[in-house]
Amino acid sequence: MDTSPLFNQISGNYDRFNHLFSMNIDRSWRKSCARLALKLASGMASSRNIGVSDIRVLDLACGTADLSILLARKGLKVVGADISEGMLEVGRKKIEERWKKDCARYPRPELQTGDGANLPFADGSFDIVTIGYGIRNFDNRPQSLREILRVLSPGGALLILEFGKPRNALMRMLYAPYFKYMIPGLASALTKGKDKGAYKYFIGSVEKFPKFEMFCKELSQAGFADVGFKSQTGGISVLYKAFKAK
Repeated sequence: MDTSPLFNQISGNYDRFNHLFSMNIDRSWRKSCARLALKLASGMASSRNIGVSDIRVLDLACGTADLSILLARKGLKVVGADISEGMLEVGRKKIEERWKKDCARYPRPELQTGDGANLPFADGSFDIVTIGYGIRNFDNRPQSLREILRVLSPGGALLILEFGKPRNALMRMLYAPYFKYMIPGLASALTKGKDKGAYKYFIGSVEKFPKFEMFCKELSQAGFADVGFKSQTGGISVLYKAFKAK
């Protein structure tokens, strides 16, 4: 399924709904990923006797560039790629505004169209690849993971944020009706029914996506090493980490 028309449709409301539905916790999840990226980048830079600003990062499925901006504010050299021109346009406007205000001293992220299954980059182009809540939307995930492995440099890292499911039974019981019914209902009410279908797709894609150890197994099968994950907010979000062998 080509999801670019769907994301083009909701691009104008995407940020507002993400922050509303997560009660702004999604901001802290992305910040955790950016901090880990900087920690890994610092180790890579030290081992090569180069600066952190020389570490190359691909923020794949970058959407409206929230994670791209956080990574750039850490001093990293960031390229953001996404299949949705609507989302990229929102991201470009956001970057333009931020770099006019308080981000001028940081390297500006570059955004471009890119399909995860056929990345327009040479082998070993990036030291770190990040994906913030987009991997579940990839049509051909195995091929996309192979492409990510290809564009990573030896020893490079893959960091993926994706939605999970609360592992605590009580938390799961409280979370399930909110996730399945309230989110699509709120989206429908706030957009007068326009985006209800898009958020039904969102719910379905999260439910179908393999979680925790299951997705780690996929990453290992794709050729990644040292695969692991960290639950965020009881498992509602998950930060996966994997490496390309040196």
